[in-house]
Amino acid sequence: MKRRQNITIKIRNGWIERWKLDNSQSSLYFSFIKTQDIKSYGSKARVPDFFDDSQDRNLLSTNERLFFYRLRFSKRFVWIKEQYPLLPLERAMAVGKRLKLKYPTYPYTSNVEVVMTSDFYCQDITGQQYVYSIKDVKQFKKATERQRQNIEVKLKIEKVFWESQGVKWFLILSDSIKNIFSQNLGQIIASNKLSPLLEVLKHRWLTVFNKALNNGYGERLCDLMVVTVQKLSITYEDAVELFQYCVWHRKIKASLSTVRLHFEYSAESLGLEVSL
Repeated sequence: MKRRQNITIKIRNGWIERWKLDNSQSSLYFSFIKTQDIKSYGSKARVPDFFDDSQDRNLLSTNERLFFYRLRFSKRFVWIKEQYPLLPLERAMAVGKRLKLKYPTYPYTSNVEVVMTSDFYCQDITGQQYVYSIKDVKQFKKATERQRQNIEVKLKIEKVFWESQGVKWFLILSDSIKNIFSQNLGQIIASNKLSPLLEVLKHRWLTVFNKALNNGYGERLCDLMVVTVQKLSITYEDAVELFQYCVWHRKIKASLSTVRLHFEYSAESLGLEVSL
């Protein structure tokens, strides 16, 4: 755990070297900040990646967790790294100097410059890199004037640091994250992988579901699930898992942005459509 008091340059530099060493010796990614290192608003958690069983993710707020679901669902990115440090530190400090901004230091110190981090650093299939900085609107409004100024300084430095290297930088506010779409992704993300048995059944299940959907578009989704259960002799839980897998992988289209994916709703109200 990184201490929050009595931080020295030696301690800070040790964190940097440890992070570099960890990431040089493993195919997994190690975030610079871990959930146990800091206080955080919302629900911070070290969670499984869902796509890589060996990779854990250090998500420091509910906003980060919900946005991570979106990054995964987009299927644009070949890698995603959270809590990524702005290194080398000298470059970040030079950006602050160029912008005529006082570079932030650790609390209770006056000369130990902070290793700033970006919430998400990603690369898409074309090689273009992106950084997403997540900020909670309510917490910003509650902050003191000095705290707001510190946040704004960090954002300005972060933006120029990345854009000067050809990385696209985006500020993402919580108002655009906490919505129906994110809630639906949170519901289905754990179904992105199937057990070996369900993997074998998925094509047959989708065919049966498509037929049931065409015959009963106005029926409740839970009733369509029962049809597949009876036809394939599987459990209702298996049917739900297969359905959510198909939605995550876009085998079944749904109105994820406008209505919660509740099984008591009709297929019509959910905007369901099978893509065979």
